Amino acid sequence: MVNLSDVIGAIPIVGIGLVGLVNWISAWKLLTMPYYITKPIVLLGLILYLVTKVPVTPARLPFVLGLLFSLLGDILLIPKGNRWFLAGMGAFSLTQLMYIWGFNRTLAPLPIMLVGIGVFVLAVVSIHLSVNRLAQTSSVQKNIVPFIKVYGSLVFAMTLSAILCSARIGWPFGAAAMAGVGGVLFLLSDGMIGMDKLDRRLPKYRFWIIFTYHIAQFLIAAAVIQLP
Repeated sequence: MVNLSDVIGAIPIVGIGLVGLVNWISAWKLLTMPYYITKPIVLLGLILYLVTKVPVTPARLPFVLGLLFSLLGDILLIPKGNRWFLAGMGAFSLTQLMYIWGFNRTLAPLPIMLVGIGVFVLAVVSIHLSVNRLAQTSSVQKNIVPFIKVYGSLVFAMTLSAILCSARIGWPFGAAAMAGVGGVLFLLSDGMIGMDKLDRRLPKYRFWIIFTYHIAQFLIAAAVIQLP
């Protein structure tokens, strides 16, 4: 027998999913108006669902703040122009910092942390060299290049922090797995945005950027809900 409370509880998720579906279709078909209208609604719905589903404990607070900065970034990226792009990047940089804080409230064992730091250093060097090489043959304004490098390093730090949740105390296996996959998808989404600015684009790249971004945020929020 269907439980009425379960049905009612599923309504917000269904609503967010439907708005997200409209957003994805709009991105695929390049429908500008519905895309920009629905984009912030998805994050707003996710934030409201999270804060009404579970208490905002100290372990969850960084992620709630990260989602709020993501919502601000989504809004700031709606207008065109480099100033708006940098403002949006600034908001999403705060998102990455909040997520890094949240994921690292409990640390992984020291040997794993040392390996993680080594991987991060190699990634920063790779990002620096790759962006320099691609920027030479793109139309990107050179004053934006340093911001792309810094943001890329922040996103990688967040992704690595999310992956290491599998080795942290206090992270259930399912939550750690969702956080890790969410972090990787966030990195892919922002990586495609960076490639767009450097004039390297996948077919239907707008769809793939928003699709991976939304799934990443959904997975991270779902992981946070499971935290004790």
